[in-house]
Amino acid sequence: MLYVFNIQTYKGDGMHKLTKHEELVLLFIWKLTDDAYLVTLRKHFRDTTGKSLNFGSLCNTLTTLVRKGLIESRESNPVARQGGRRKVLYTLTIEGKKALNHAYKVQKLAWDGFSEIAP
Repeated sequence: MLYVFNIQTYKGDGMHKLTKHEELVLLFIWKLTDDAYLVTLRKHFRDTTGKSLNFGSLCNTLTTLVRKGLIESRESNPVARQGGRRKVLYTLTIEGKKALNHAYKVQKLAWDGFSEIAP
């Protein structure tokens, strides 16, 4: 039996497709909770996938996720040192949590009955 999935998220009456890359970034934002900013997201991506992600690509993905209404950004308080800068922190919106839950359910359904694939 062949299953075809079109992963989509819904915001209001609009539809947004969620790429695998966007799904990973959403998952990392959820995992990092209050520490999800550009540097930690990039490090977590590299540690988890073994692949480097340049800042430009990550910034584009974050901008897209904000535009889709799946995440929100806010500035932190300045770092407590001379010349301390603010960080832009990211959190999931309710729609982002729904999108991540939907992606999880689709993946679980797709992998049901399988274990790790041997080379």
